[in-house]
Parts: sequence; structure tokens; C-alpha cells
Amino acid sequence: MKHILLTTSLLFLLSSSLVAQVLEKDTTTAAYPYVLPIWADKVIERGMGDLMQLPFGLSAHYVNAFIDLEITEFELQVAGQDLTGIINTETLNFTSVTATTNGINFRGDAWILPFLNVYGLFSKVEGSTGVSLKPTWTDATGDVILEMPEFSSKVEFDAIAYGGGATLIYGFDNYFMSSDVNFSRTNTELLKDQVTYATLSTRVGRRFALSKTKKDRLIAVYIGAMYRDFIGDKGNHGEIGLDQVFPEADGIFNQRVDDKIAANEQTIIDEGWGPANPNRIKLEAQNAALGKIQTVVNESGLFTTDINYFIHKEMIQAWTFQFGFNFQINKTWAVRGEYGVADSQRFLMTGLQYRFGL
Repeated sequence: MKHILLTTSLLFLLSSSLVAQVLEKDTTTAAYPYVLPIWADKVIERGMGDLMQLPFGLSAHYVNAFIDLEITEFELQVAGQDLTGIINTETLNFTSVTATTNGINFRGDAWILPFLNVYGLFSKVEGSTGVSLKPTWTDATGDVILEMPEFSSKVEFDAIAYGGGATLIYGFDNYFMSSDVNFSRTNTELLKDQVTYATLSTRVGRRFALSKTKKDRLIAVYIGAMYRDFIGDKGNHGEIGLDQVFPEADGIFNQRVDDKIAANEQTIIDEGWGPANPNRIKLEAQNAALGKIQTVVNESGLFTTDINYFIHKEMIQAWTFQFGFNFQINKTWAVRGEYGVADSQRFLMTGLQYRFGL
């Protein structure tokens, strides 16, 4: 289950190019001094160059995120033995799968065109995953033959994420609209396979001047929507020690099986059912199934050795509503803050940006 932590690492690879090239007519006619963006001179010729951002930027953002997930496939192998027929998404009965992350997102960007920003991202992520499950087995008729108590586990993790993307922006008379797309990959020692994500977003907002004497001091406020999901996700493989995640599972499992078998046998005795009685036949079949499950699980070493698993997960909700601000102190420094919310997600980001020209 530790693989679940990777899902939220994509939240650290969000676009940060907002309110960038919102242009306003002025009387500037001096030649543009920097190598980028392309066509900057033409923007200046049209009297709209004074408030262009400096072409290059470096930024660092702190990000905190929470997300709900759903496990849609689960396969299990112990010492080469496939236990999927006994232990799968149906029998494990996941009741809650969540991930909470926090970390620093570093970003470098450049304005290639006055309306096009490209960037690269690198993130160091720390956090935890919470998994709750209530294993339940049924017989062929759908009746519950064994129900375990709910187990919960919280696992700490570290991960590295990296990626890149591009932002298109359009501005008119202090209003602006931006559209962003980026792709990222996440790497951790817990998984053999890297996970690829896509993030799409759009925002609209307005810029306000904060000082008559310091024309570079501006604040922009905006709202928008963001979509995040896996790209080409066919599932992931990993390895975990079940006794480390659920240390009491071994004893509880065997006690529950023994108690259920004993209860069925006592019911047969108390009711005085003969060998041909259909109720007796049903309970004896349940006991045989329970005995087989117990034998296979115990002999496999499920609770005492590392297990290999395959898992496929999906986000319960891919869209979030975003709102935030960008406070430009001057052409060099700016402060950013954004909050995203949905029924199954929460997202907070804040950070500092430094811009320069070459």
C-alpha cells in the first residue's frame, strides 16, 4: 500500500506562471535589453512593453496537500505464490485510502514569447499515507463467512518528483486569463515503476496597482479550475512487509478464523442437524473454505515475509476549484499564494519568486 503516497506528489508540480504578461499601453520606446522573449521589440513598438515581466525566473514554493484515492486492482504474491484468489480488492475491502504530503517545489522558467512561458520543476516531498481496510470473505451465495475488524495504518514516506510544462496567457486592460499544462514523474524506493501525471489548469483574474509612485508594485487575484490525473497508468509493482504495516493482523486473523469455525460447529450441535440438512451442509462448506483460507495464508508467510504486490489506483475526484493571489513587490520579487479545494482534495501553496534578465 505504500505506493499510494506517490499519487499526491503530482500536486507539487503545478503551474506557477500567472498574471505574467498582462500588458498596458505606455510610452516606452527604448530597445529591449534581454535575449527573451522573442518579439519583445514588437511589443515595445506597440507601446505595451513597460510592464512585461523579466524574462527568467526562479521560485520556491511550500506545498501541503490532502487527497482521497480508490484502489481498483490488487494482486499479491508471497514467495512466488499467487494469493490473488484469496486476497484482492473485494476481500480486502478498502474503506479509506488517503495521502497527505508537504514539501518544497523548485521552479525555473523563461518567457519564450510574450504570451508563452516554459518551465521545469523539481520537488522534494515528505508525507504519509493512511490506509483503512476491513477484510471480509463471503461464500458462493454471498453470505459473509469471515469478517475481520477494521485495520488502519499510517506510513511515512519520501519521494522525488520532476517535470516540466508551459503556460499561455492573455491580458487586456488589467484582466488576464491563463492556461497551463505540465507533465511530471515521481520516483521513490518503494516502487519499481515511476508514475507519470498530467496537470491541466485555467485561471482568470484581475490585476490592481498598489502604489502611484511604485508602478511595479501590483497584486493580482484570480480563480480557476485544475485537473490532475495519471497518464498511461497500468498499475504499479512494489514490495512491503505486512507485519510492519499491520503488526497485529496475524494473531487477529487466526483467532477470528478459529472462532468462526468453532461457532459454526457449535450451531450444528445445538440445532441437532443431521448430515443431509441443508443448513448443516452450508456451515460445513463455510468451515472447509475457512480452513483452506487459513492454511494458504499461514503457509505462504503472508504475515512474516516481504510480499510483492501489483496495485492500480484512481483519484476519486480529479477536478479542484482554485483561487489565489500574486503580489509583485517589484520587477524582481513576488509572493504567491493559492488554495485548491474539492470534496476529496485540499491543496495549499505559498512561495517566493525571483526574476532577472539576461
